[in-house]
Amino acid sequence: MFGLLRKKDPSKLLKEATAAKQSGNLDEAISLLRTAYKAISKSDIDYGIKTFLRLPLYMQEANRPEGAWNEFDNLLNKGYPNQSNDPQLVPMNHSEIYDKMRLFLQREGKNDEAVKYGIFSHLSWATGLFLQKRRNEFKDFVSAETLEDIVLKLLKKAKKSNLAEKVSNIVKHEIKNIPYVDYEALGTKIDNVLS
Repeated sequence: MFGLLRKKDPSKLLKEATAAKQSGNLDEAISLLRTAYKAISKSDIDYGIKTFLRLPLYMQEANRPEGAWNEFDNLLNKGYPNQSNDPQLVPMNHSEIYDKMRLFLQREGKNDEAVKYGIFSHLSWATGLFLQKRRNEFKDFVSAETLEDIVLKLLKKAKKSNLAEKVSNIVKHEIKNIPYVDYEALGTKIDNVLS
């Protein structure tokens, strides 16, 4: 009976998943995460985006990049169990997802592609600050200096620092569209500069 209860306790399942990953058993860790997520969906507790970002990162480590990318897409498009749908908070979650997508791409050696996801992450966070009326933080976050630093850091990793001014100008222009950023169009503009 107690074993049955333990299997349904998301917190314990998440700890077991961590232990399995640390011992090198990624398949077991992935399975435990999926079981934990099912248990979470039957509760009313919001475990936060970081809990659900573990799965695609474990999958990447287990050499399942396509499955990992699909998990990121699902988080962006469908959310996660018990996620708050507060429009002021959703961009913050998207920012964290985009940042892990950037990291994923960098680990896969796709540094050009990673640039736009790093930028998406920054703009999503800025959107959240804007919607939450955190004006001073927003102003600092979208200042020319901050944007140029973010862009340069991403481009250095892609060995394309020489394109910093062009990409920065695209991002500075897009800031004016917050909170209505068209990420697909922005991604195309960045791709065109980088290719």
